[in-house]
Amino acid sequence: MIKQLKLEDKENFLALKKMVLDGLEHKDWFVDAATDDGWLTPQHDVLFGKFDGDKLIGVSGLLLDSSFYGELQEALGLQDKKITEMGVSLVLREYRGQNIMYQINKQAIEKAKELGYEKIVATAHPENSASCKSIEKSGFVKKGEIKRKGKYLRNIYLLEI
Repeated sequence: MIKQLKLEDKENFLALKKMVLDGLEHKDWFVDAATDDGWLTPQHDVLFGKFDGDKLIGVSGLLLDSSFYGELQEALGLQDKKITEMGVSLVLREYRGQNIMYQINKQAIEKAKELGYEKIVATAHPENSASCKSIEKSGFVKKGEIKRKGKYLRNIYLLEI
């Protein structure tokens, strides 16, 4: 089951994030977002979670706060467009390879359309082939590379919706 996360899902989200990040071989493959309660408000983020029973096994969503994706908007010359970023994408190791991220991102793309966004940007470390493939499978087109926050090398992708 995939559902939009709410504030009451915060503890499950934080536990999932900790498990995934603790197990990452390459810690710089994940650029963290805020963990305060603003992360799950209509002005900041819309996150979707995939559940196995009551267990949250994957999450991804739309980052709506331009302070997080503004550098991508500028790099692509999209300052005059209504865009959002797909991010905070995490799946538990034992559930990887099951198209979970693709399933979650389909929901997020539909939500972006519903909210009136024109474009969605996404990024992934160039060596994180699973994330790059998942992003491309969702219809995103690679537009180049960028150093997020001046230090995190990322492929930058764009989806026109």
